Amino acid sequence: MIVKLFILGLPGSGKSAIARYINSYVRNKRIQGTKKHWFTKRFNDYSILNAIANDVNEREYFQPAESGGFDVIDFIAFDIALKRLEAVITNYISSKKTNKSEIIVIEFARNDYQRAFSQFNKNFLQDIFIIYLGADIKVCQQRISDRVFVREYPDDDYPVSNYIFEKYYYGDNGRDLPHFLEQIYEVGRYRVLAIDNNSTLEEAAASIIPFIDVIIDYISAKGMALPIEPL
Repeated sequence: MIVKLFILGLPGSGKSAIARYINSYVRNKRIQGTKKHWFTKRFNDYSILNAIANDVNEREYFQPAESGGFDVIDFIAFDIALKRLEAVITNYISSKKTNKSEIIVIEFARNDYQRAFSQFNKNFLQDIFIIYLGADIKVCQQRISDRVFVREYPDDDYPVSNYIFEKYYYGDNGRDLPHFLEQIYEVGRYRVLAIDNNSTLEEAAASIIPFIDVIIDYISAKGMALPIEPL
C-alpha cells in the first residue's frame, strides 16, 4: 500500500525541512496490526532540472545563475521536469520487489499549481494528499541565504537566485489548491492541508502531524494499494 504526499511551496518555504520531519515521524509509526513500520521515499524535481540544464539538446531553456547552478529562462522546462518526475516515480513503484507500506513524498515549487498538476496523468493523482506551505517571499529568500552559510543537509545546497524569484517565484496560487483539485481531480478537501510556515518547524508540526496521522489511518482503514498504471 503506497501513498503519494505532495509537499508544495515556494523555494525556502520549508519543504525539505518538513519532509525530513515527516520521514522521522512516519518511520516510528507501526503498521496497524503488525510489528512493522511505515517507510518514506522522497522525490523532487531539482535533479531532473539539473540534468536538463546540462543536456546539450535542452540547455537553451537555462542560463547560468550568478549564485551558482542555473536559472530557468524558458518556463516550459518546469513542465517537462514534472512529466519526467512522474515517470521516475512510476518506474520506482512498478519495480518494487516488496509490498511494504510506504509514503512517497514529492516536493516541488511552482507559481501556478493548476498548470503544474495538469502535467500529470490523472491516474497518477489518484488518492493523493497535499501539504502546501505558504511563506512570505522575503522569509523564503532569507532562509535560502542562511542555508548557504549553515549547510546541515545535502539538499540545502540547491541555489535559488534573485532572478528566478523576480521572474517566476514572485508568488503562487497555492491557496487555490483545495478548490481546483476538488473540481478537476476529485481530490477531497480533507486531503489538502494549507498552512502558513513563516515561523518555526515546531509550529508547523502542530498542524502537520495530525494530518499525517489522518493519512496513515485512512490507508490502514481502506487497506488499499493505490492504482498505478503505466504512462
